[in-house]
Amino acid sequence: MPLPGMRWRHIIINTHSTWLHGDRRGFRSRDHRIHSSGDYKNPPVQGEHAGLHKYRLKQSASPTTFEREAYAKVGEAIVQNIVKSQFRLAAVAVNATHVHALVELPDEPDQIKEIVGWFKWFATRALRRTFPEYGGVEVWAEGETYKAVDNPQHMQSTERYILGKQGTDAWTCSARTVSNGDRMEPGRHDPA
Repeated sequence: MPLPGMRWRHIIINTHSTWLHGDRRGFRSRDHRIHSSGDYKNPPVQGEHAGLHKYRLKQSASPTTFEREAYAKVGEAIVQNIVKSQFRLAAVAVNATHVHALVELPDEPDQIKEIVGWFKWFATRALRRTFPEYGGVEVWAEGETYKAVDNPQHMQSTERYILGKQGTDAWTCSARTVSNGDRMEPGRHDPA
């Protein structure tokens, strides 16, 4: 269970221009002004908002995707920032187009946004130091998702989803692989 004033959150951070309005997986605009009839689990009718998606593709920069070799650099930077900030971590996963994290954060939306902004900043800095090709590239999409995780069953299913459903090549790290914040053994980890 969370510490007083804290709440477990499933954080989802997308890379730039990889999930645009009108996407076939479904979408929601800010404040839900425009949204599709489905989502990634139950996709909307084929072609719904196709014109909007075509328009967004023309207006947007090229999508930012991580090369497989970059996953660990991004994940390690986020994990190190979580541990250094003394937040409790359950799981992190990185793949080509997004990051998932299950972390205990203050139960205050403005603070969460600032904290996740720092996660993104540290990950970007680490990425660019090792992979100069990301130097002039917008790495992250605006905004992120912070889903509340409020009971043990939801916590367990979210951890399983993060560690086991992000693709066979995803970089993953769980609380069991972080020891005292100074050493982690990333890779594929089977959730308990």
